[in-house]
Amino acid sequence: MTEDWVREYNEERPHDSLTGLTPWKYLAQHEPRKTLN
Repeated sequence: MTEDWVREYNEERPHDSLTGLTPWKYLAQHEPRKTLN
């Protein structure tokens, strides 16, 4: 149960330091875009 809580706390909840985004949403917004050439 502790591992689930730690994962949720670190990965799934919104973070103030990430302007209210979850880490995954923040990462998705800040990843370099891939272009097709």
